[in-house]
Amino acid sequence: MKMRKPNRSYANQGEHKVAFGIEFQMRLTFPSVGDFEAWRGQVLIEQRARLEPLPRFSERFDQFDEDLLTDLIIEDASTLEEALGELRRAGREITEEDIADWMPTVDDEGNPGIYLLEARKLKRDARVEDLLDHLRVNPAPSLLRVHCMSLRDHADVMTSGAFRDYDTYCEYRLPLIFAGTSAKEFGGAGHVSFFGVGDMEPVALFVDLHQNAVEINEPDVQDAAVWNINERFEAPN
Repeated sequence: MKMRKPNRSYANQGEHKVAFGIEFQMRLTFPSVGDFEAWRGQVLIEQRARLEPLPRFSERFDQFDEDLLTDLIIEDASTLEEALGELRRAGREITEEDIADWMPTVDDEGNPGIYLLEARKLKRDARVEDLLDHLRVNPAPSLLRVHCMSLRDHADVMTSGAFRDYDTYCEYRLPLIFAGTSAKEFGGAGHVSFFGVGDMEPVALFVDLHQNAVEINEPDVQDAAVWNINERFEAPN
């Protein structure tokens, strides 16, 4: 998907001024080092089944939406060149340099295809630690900026940054939510928050981990003051 050029002007939502980009922060606290280490080993995509029962989750996040964990399989292609050609004809700007791995595959009905792993993406069975490493390395600095990543006392996690446009936000949104909400299985508490404007699309998405529940809210961006935006995105002490 071709990225649109971002607008670099500023918007003021409530008291929180943000560039025309979408900020994110994942902030978690664990009871012990052991809980933190167990969380790092969780498979991200497995968290989806735990979130499906939440009110309107399936309506908000379609299972066919493309994100950082999406498998890319080009049907009826038998070589890498054929697969890339199909993508280019579909308007996807991609070259061999953009591919980290590829292999022939066959679907359930015996039809051939080519599986592609883009260099900027994670494997389908990626774990929390893979996502953290991905953010630390940041393979797409023109689309993603990681402002801070800290693992204090090996039990507190805080990572924050900004997405350049709405498409990049959509790529990272669910993997970050999967990582954050899987912390609850190990006594983790905290939040994963997104706020800003990308390609003229306003975003306000707040995922809060309570003791007995996970709460997902998408309020109007004009209600920023009610949702304590400044506190959600404040830097750690």
